[in-house]
Amino acid sequence: MNKNIAYVRIGNIYTYLLLLFVIFFAGLRVPGVDHDYNTYISWLSGDKKNFIAYVLQGKDIGFLSLYKLVTFFSNNLALFFIIIAAISVIAKYTFCKLAFDNKFVGILVLLVFSRLYLTQEFTQVRVAIAMGIASCAVLYWYNNKRKISFALMLTGLTFHLSVIIIPLFFLIYNYCSFLKRRYVLFFIPLVAYFLSPLCIEAMHLIGSSRIEVYINGSYHTTKLSVFSAYYLIRLFLFYFILFFVFNKTNEKEKIYIYFLACSLFLQVVFSWNDVFSLRFTEVLALFDLSALILPLKYLSKQFRLGYFVFIVLVSFLFFYSSLKIVLPYNNYILMMIK
Repeated sequence: MNKNIAYVRIGNIYTYLLLLFVIFFAGLRVPGVDHDYNTYISWLSGDKKNFIAYVLQGKDIGFLSLYKLVTFFSNNLALFFIIIAAISVIAKYTFCKLAFDNKFVGILVLLVFSRLYLTQEFTQVRVAIAMGIASCAVLYWYNNKRKISFALMLTGLTFHLSVIIIPLFFLIYNYCSFLKRRYVLFFIPLVAYFLSPLCIEAMHLIGSSRIEVYINGSYHTTKLSVFSAYYLIRLFLFYFILFFVFNKTNEKEKIYIYFLACSLFLQVVFSWNDVFSLRFTEVLALFDLSALILPLKYLSKQFRLGYFVFIVLVSFLFFYSSLKIVLPYNNYILMMIK
C-alpha cells in the first residue's frame, strides 16, 4: 500500500510540473508566435484608457476586468498571459478529472492538449478560459453542485459569449427527452448538410455587430471542407460509439455523445464560414473529446489496447494539424539570454 501511495504521489508531482511547464510555455511566448497576441496587446492598451467604454460596447468584461486587476500589481503583460494560461489549463485539467471521476485522466489530458493547446492557450485565450470554465459547470451540475455550476457558467460567459451554446444545448437536451434516444442522435450530424444553406440567412437576422463583421467581408473568412481529418475521425467514432457503446453509458456520459453530435452538426452547418465553424466546434471540444474515451471504458479487454494505441495516434494527428497556426517559438527568457 505504501508503494502505491508513493507511486501516486510521484505521478501527481509529475503532472503538476507538466501543467506548470505548459502554463509558462504559453504565457511567456513573445508577440508574433501566434496570430492574436498583437491584437490582444493593442486591445488591452486601449483598455487602460477606455475601460468603461469597452464594457459598454459589449467587450468581454471578465477578460478586461482580470487585466484591470492584474495592472493594480504589475503592468507586465507576460504576467497577465501567464495568469490567463494558468486559469485555462487548470480549468481543462479539472474537467479531465471530473469527466470520468478521476479515471482515464492521462489519456484525456493528452487528447485535450493535443487538440486545443496551440489553438487556445496559445491563440484564442479568451475562448480557452471561457469554454474550460463553462464545460466544468456542466459536470458540476451532474455532481449536484448546482450553485457552483451556475456561478461557473456565468463566469465563463463574461470571458467569451460564444460559450452560450453550452448552457443552451444543455437546456435543450434536458427538456427534450427524445434527444436521449440513439436513433435521434444518429440523424443530428446528417441534417446539418441540409440546413447549412439556411444558416447564412439566419445569422444575418441576428443583427449583432460582433457577428456581422464575419459575414459582410470586413473580416476575411473562408469555406471549410467537411472532409477534414478532424471531422471524419470524430464522425466515424461517433457512429461507432452509437452502435457499440451507447447502451452501456451512464447519464453523464450520454451528454458527451450528445455534445459530440452537436459539434459535428455545427462544424457542417457553419462550414461556409471557418470562423463560426471552428469556433463553435472548439467550444464543445472538451465534451466531444471525452466521448472518444468511452470505447476505452466499455470495449472488451481484447480491443482496449488497440483502441488505446489508436487514440494516442489520433492525438498526435490533432497536434500536428494545429502546428500550422503558430510560428517558431520564442519567449521572453530566451530574449533576455540573447
